[in-house]
Amino acid sequence: MTFTNNDANIKQFQLIKFINENSGDDHVMSKCSIVLRRDKIEAPYYMICKIMLSSCIDMEEMGLFHAMDVLNHVRRHNLTEDAYNEIRALVLDVPESDMVKITMDDVQIKMDVMTRSDEQFRALFDECRDLFDKIDSLIG
Repeated sequence: MTFTNNDANIKQFQLIKFINENSGDDHVMSKCSIVLRRDKIEAPYYMICKIMLSSCIDMEEMGLFHAMDVLNHVRRHNLTEDAYNEIRALVLDVPESDMVKITMDDVQIKMDVMTRSDEQFRALFDECRDLFDKIDSLIG
C-alpha cells in the first residue's frame, strides 16, 4: 500500500488506514474532521481536513489512563466548484451514526468522525471509501 503520491505528498486517509492496519495496539482512536466552506472571497470553495490518531491504554481498575498522539495532520484545499459539489454530495451521502456527525449551515458543512478501535475504523473506511479516495486524489 502506498500513502504518498509520486511527489511524496501524504494521502491523508491512506496514511491513517495504513497506521490502523499496522498498529499492534488494541485501542487506536481516530478523529477526522472535514469542513467544506463556500464563503471566502479569495477562495470561494474551500476544505479543511484534520486527522488525529491516538494510541490509548485504559486500565481504570489500576488507575491508569495513557494516551499518545501518533498523528496530528491538517491539510487545506482550495477547490473548484465541481470538486466542492462532488465532495459535498459524498459527505451528505454518509449516514450519521455514533461514529459520524454531520452539521450544516449557510456557509459550511462539517463532518466529524471518531472511531475507538481498528475494527470501527475499517468499517468506516469501507463505508466512506469514495469520499476518502476523492479527497486523497486531490493531491495527486
